[in-house]
Amino acid sequence: MRASGVAAGPEPVEFGPGAAQRRSWGLAGLLLAGGVAAYALLVPRALLIPLVSLFPLAPFVVGGLAARMRPPTVVAEDGIHCHAVFSVQLRRQFVPWAAIAWIGVQKRGRRAHVALRLTDGGRIFLQHPNGRQVQDAVAFMQRQHLAACGGTPPAIDRTPLPWRRLRPWVRVTAVALPVVSLAGPVAWIVAETGGGRSSDAVVACDQIPRDVVARVLPEGSAHSYGHPVACRWSTDSTSESGTWIDFHIGSWSRSYAERSYKETLKAMRDAGRRPTMLRDGDAYTVAWQDGWGFTAQGRAQVKGYLVIVALHSARAGSADEAGRQAGDVLRAVTEKLA
Repeated sequence: MRASGVAAGPEPVEFGPGAAQRRSWGLAGLLLAGGVAAYALLVPRALLIPLVSLFPLAPFVVGGLAARMRPPTVVAEDGIHCHAVFSVQLRRQFVPWAAIAWIGVQKRGRRAHVALRLTDGGRIFLQHPNGRQVQDAVAFMQRQHLAACGGTPPAIDRTPLPWRRLRPWVRVTAVALPVVSLAGPVAWIVAETGGGRSSDAVVACDQIPRDVVARVLPEGSAHSYGHPVACRWSTDSTSESGTWIDFHIGSWSRSYAERSYKETLKAMRDAGRRPTMLRDGDAYTVAWQDGWGFTAQGRAQVKGYLVIVALHSARAGSADEAGRQAGDVLRAVTEKLA
């Protein structure tokens, strides 16, 4: 508090934090905002969900910091210049002594605040001062009030005070902030986690293009993994043939399927591999040589389906050949789904 134990006089008296204290809270707010922005920019999108889930608390955090950065309450000869608790107004409002019927102390939450009872029946809880210094501030304001009103405070007559009418943008902001702080994060989380409508589930073994896979492994057949999204085209003994093709077809929302596809494509490129793009960029294959022979993987996203084809071949003559074979299979599967 800037003033305590003061006597009534013509000079305005301030109650609240000083300029240095307000600047310190402003710096703390900037550091907090910078930390949140850095986290949002640097971490993977999947890790943003915990941050977004805390978004409904943002109005309280911003309000708390803004309250500590607001200028102090000024008690003058003609009235009080103040900020109300939880007010969204940027400038201090002026309350003339003639509009105040009573000044006292009331608790708002855990803290005691100066309360102004107005002649229209309304109340204003002052942002500053609060806490232990309230009693001294109230005693000073009461003396100023009585002196300005000739010893008799005005009565509560319920007559509307024109300056108490909120501007339209203030009313809209007061309603929109809680709605946006709740509805916005929920909508974002639903979109990011694939909570939207998913494509109809399919059985992976039913989507295998028999004519195409037969060119890779003529003696093969479909083998289910016991789950409809996964299937394998192989002979009864993969160790003897040395070649098999794994299929995985998952059903997701389109936003999740597209994001997952882009993330895996980026991971392939970051790993130093050079994917071959198919289907106008919504499918790719990548192949390499390994101890088994050649491995070629293909991935695509089409209408909310994530399609993965993995060819392990001991028969292909090169990585390029294995990549072409995987691409033919992937292209046939996506055309069937599309």
